[in-house]
Amino acid sequence: MITFLTVCTIRQLPQALALGESLKRHHATEEFLIGLCDDERQLPAGFQAPFPILFLTELSIPNQEVLSQQYTPAEFVAACKPLFIQYVYQQRGQSDRVIYLDPSIYLYQPLHELTNRYADATLLLTPHLLKPLVDRAFPDEKYFQNIGLYSSGFLGLRRTPETARFLDWWSQRVPERAFAQPCDGMYTDQIWLMLTPGLFEGVTIVKNPGWHLGIWNLHERTLPEAAGPVFLNYKGLADQEGDFQAQTRVRLSTYPVIKNLLRDYQNRVHSFNRAGLSTSLDAIAPAYGRQPFKPPLRGWRKKSVETVRQTIEFIETVDIPRKMN
Repeated sequence: MITFLTVCTIRQLPQALALGESLKRHHATEEFLIGLCDDERQLPAGFQAPFPILFLTELSIPNQEVLSQQYTPAEFVAACKPLFIQYVYQQRGQSDRVIYLDPSIYLYQPLHELTNRYADATLLLTPHLLKPLVDRAFPDEKYFQNIGLYSSGFLGLRRTPETARFLDWWSQRVPERAFAQPCDGMYTDQIWLMLTPGLFEGVTIVKNPGWHLGIWNLHERTLPEAAGPVFLNYKGLADQEGDFQAQTRVRLSTYPVIKNLLRDYQNRVHSFNRAGLSTSLDAIAPAYGRQPFKPPLRGWRKKSVETVRQTIEFIETVDIPRKMN
């Protein structure tokens, strides 16, 4: 049995419900759970979820208020994600596999390879890139090293002692070090995944080009229009989440298939917002993660900051003679 899980805030619930819709279309008999990383008391009156919801109060989160004060909402969700996954893994003993998917993901084909090609994998990861970058656009390969080589928007776990060891390791490190600070070597729950192929047995890297398309890899994925992707992550395309808003490589106008899929996806998300939640959903601020989100710099602002940094670096290298008496 497979259990699918996503973790989100109340404002992301329409995306989570759209994800659930796509999962039920392709995995009708499998369980889908929503981990709500928010205050359940802020749910709109009368809201009834079509899928089971796990609440933050079910988890044991040390220093929860301290973490909330130091993180943005997205960082707080990342800090709690390993704990939600570990909780599901421990509570759903009948599940052979637990598959985590970002709420911004939408399935277009069933994940048949989970139970055949990847049947023996302990942990499944999807890399951001499958090919070397050959241009000078942003982000470059060094930037991907700063944020993590593998996306934490998808994780596939099979029930083994090694998986339990991975979850113990991951959940002990992420909660207090989930800052999105690439220049300081920290990037939410994602940066830690770079260590897993060396630390744990059975880690498998999925190189199927139809798996986990996103704004970060559209340039390298050529898919037949009839087949389309297996699943696509709309982070940074349909919302303001993620750290790829300043990217300069992908122009959506040159990807008509993805542009059409995005329009249809946005319509589905909006329909869940209207029918299942509330038109005032955007007014509900996340209850946890008190630090404001700082969008990535772009255009002249980014160039100005880079110029200032270069100037500071130059000043720090100048040898200033000391006055001799």
